[in-house]
Amino acid sequence: MEPRPEPMIVHAVALLHERGLQGVRIRANFYATGHWRCRVFVAAPGDDRDIERDRLLAYTNGRGFDVFGDGRTEWDAASLADALEGLALPYAHARRADPAYVAWLREVRERTGGGHLSMYEDAYTPEQDWPARGLVQLLPTPEARRAHEGAEWTIGLPPAP
Repeated sequence: MEPRPEPMIVHAVALLHERGLQGVRIRANFYATGHWRCRVFVAAPGDDRDIERDRLLAYTNGRGFDVFGDGRTEWDAASLADALEGLALPYAHARRADPAYVAWLREVRERTGGGHLSMYEDAYTPEQDWPARGLVQLLPTPEARRAHEGAEWTIGLPPAP
């Protein structure tokens, strides 16, 4: 089991890309309650980057490791990727090539030391209005934050599908 579910979910999406399911994406945000939420979905070519077409997972970290809200909590990135792969296979666009998004998510993972991200926040200050600034907030692991003290923890928006 991994220490936190948020980076584990991002890692699972990266594993799906390695398995040839490059059409699978993740979109995450902080809800007004402070909970991190994400959706894992299959995007279609031509969709806007904020369209979450065929949703495989809707998660809130208020559930901890109960990722699907069904009582199962013994997840690691590989087993979660297995479950998501089974959900993604019926969608033809899941297997399409999307090397630009794969490279973007790889950079997110590299820069955060295997951390996670937030596309926007429901309760934010103007400085936290990431989409208006063309940015995504990076949420590094404590180790990455220490190793890169003073780093800018943002990245450009993901490429459109």
